[in-house]
Amino acid sequence: MGNILTFNICAIPIFIIILTSTFIRKTTKGEANRWFIVLSTVSLAAAVVDLIADGYGLFLPLSPVQLHIVTITNYLYFALRNATIVLYLFFLFALTRTDFRFRSKRVKFLLILPYLIILGLLLTNPWHHRVFTIRPDIGYSRGPLILVFYIISVGYAILGTFYLISCARFIRSGKWIALISMYVLSFIAIFIQFFNSKLLVEMFSTAVSFLIVILIVLRPEEITDPYVGLPSWKAYREELRKMTLVRYPAKILITRFLNASQIRTYLGEERYNQYIKRIAEQLALYAKEKHLRLDLYYEAPGIIYWILDNASPLVFSAQEFYSVNNRIELATQDIKIMGVHLNPRTCLINYPEDLVNADDIIHLGHEFHGLIQKDNACIRASELIDTRHYILGTKMGSILSQAIILQNFEMYYQPIYHISDGKFHSAEALIRLKDEQFGTISPEIFIPAAESRGLIIPIGDFVIDSVFRFIAEHDLSELGLEYIEINLSVAQCLEIGLPKKIREMQDRYHISPAQVNFEITETTYDEIGTLADSNIASLAEMGYSFSLDDYGTGYSNMQRILRLPLSLIKIDKTLVKESASVKGRALIRNTIAMMKDINKKIVAEGVESEAQFNYLKEIGCDYIQGFFFSKPLSQDEFLMILRNGNHRDSDTEQPEAARLTT
Repeated sequence: MGNILTFNICAIPIFIIILTSTFIRKTTKGEANRWFIVLSTVSLAAAVVDLIADGYGLFLPLSPVQLHIVTITNYLYFALRNATIVLYLFFLFALTRTDFRFRSKRVKFLLILPYLIILGLLLTNPWHHRVFTIRPDIGYSRGPLILVFYIISVGYAILGTFYLISCARFIRSGKWIALISMYVLSFIAIFIQFFNSKLLVEMFSTAVSFLIVILIVLRPEEITDPYVGLPSWKAYREELRKMTLVRYPAKILITRFLNASQIRTYLGEERYNQYIKRIAEQLALYAKEKHLRLDLYYEAPGIIYWILDNASPLVFSAQEFYSVNNRIELATQDIKIMGVHLNPRTCLINYPEDLVNADDIIHLGHEFHGLIQKDNACIRASELIDTRHYILGTKMGSILSQAIILQNFEMYYQPIYHISDGKFHSAEALIRLKDEQFGTISPEIFIPAAESRGLIIPIGDFVIDSVFRFIAEHDLSELGLEYIEINLSVAQCLEIGLPKKIREMQDRYHISPAQVNFEITETTYDEIGTLADSNIASLAEMGYSFSLDDYGTGYSNMQRILRLPLSLIKIDKTLVKESASVKGRALIRNTIAMMKDINKKIVAEGVESEAQFNYLKEIGCDYIQGFFFSKPLSQDEFLMILRNGNHRDSDTEQPEAARLTT
């Protein structure tokens, strides 16, 4: 007879393992996880009382005490067991982010009405004894109304099965199979136990199905940041995907710490992560005090995403944003004493009123801090989504793809002035994008977008091809130029076969490598290190010269400067601007002297005033590039200027070329 209890005996430790694992793995946050904990606890209780009831039922006849124990535990078992299938349905609603559809009292009542019928039959059973009876001599025996319990259980299972089928489009196949296994195993168990009441397999089948769910569906190692313990960026994306598919109304807040990378470097990884945890704890406490249903997600190094249920009563005013920042201050006040201060920016998105697409929400979350004023710590998405910068960002993928196909690019050239010769010596090739809808789009917008979308190489090919064609069509020596400068991106420097591609273009246009100078930026080279050395060395052997652009914005690695085949160093405009101060002038003067000592020519970028020009000339700068001489010019403007005025009288105080700024 002990074999009758085997399945229940096995079910109990499985439920205990599931609950223990849930807390050890910290899968306790979030509406779905909370439902699963309640569900597993109720199921464990049902298995325990079922074991007690059937355990005592093996020893007949029953004493009065045993009779009471068996009677009470049977009533508890039916109440708890039938509750599990209802709770599983609510767990599915929370997991699929569709619970908002079932919040009205009427809908909730209709959902639990069949279970209320079961409770009603149980409460009245002591009088009509038509569900089951417990007698001292024969123990437990079914009544005719037990069939109602099975019909209701099957009904709930059918409802859940069809609901999962309707949600299959946004649940990954492996997880969907794991979730529906609960109903498959329940159907089998109900069928077995209905025809053989002594074979107690219902709770065991439930335990096995829950184990499958926790192993395949609720996997925190897949969606939790291992260092901070919050659900990760991957989990946030998955949640957004579900939300946008079912149109789950919510408030989404994105809190971005602008100086997160620097603070992490200063504090160290471990200590910084502890502060992020403390911030998350403070935000969770804030949500609890405000009675908010809140889920938090984390993206390294410093973005916290909030998803707030729209049923939450709070309206985010300026005062509430201030309260949020106070919570962050509270969590980090000890490092603030050290002079270290996290710099948060928060954006509020009302979904679906503001944005309806998950990709648009993600894009705004990554870009909003660059669209607001520096002194504005909090902003609503509704204030940003109509700005040209934001609209461009969301449509940049299609704009770039179309531009590459239709060649909607145009080359501009900014002349570079040779101080000693008093004329333009070379020019930097600059690309512009001209879109039919948005007009001219700044490279500061479309170049980073092209890099992030893997489209920079075809754009770079367009630049090289256009410049080579320009050189082939015009005699540079007649124009007074020695070469044209072309920027090489990170992706191009790392491109396999770059030297071969450039040689093919060179042969096609019959140009000399001496007519082209390739620019690599200091910050770019910081990212790629030695990986591009072979490409650069090959191009140098072919006769192409190189310059280091934006000197002064990176780490200024002198060993790298000595190793690379550089003929020019271009001082960045941010350094040139410092010439207004005594320390800035000393820095520029010593930089130029140092470069002269290692036989490098110097180009100063971003020169905008006569005072800057005169100082740079005085300290021995070789070339000047900037609005003081000329803005970037279209090809026709560039040719006209070169043909009409590429010279000046060396005794003239004000270069004639300066007129080009108008």
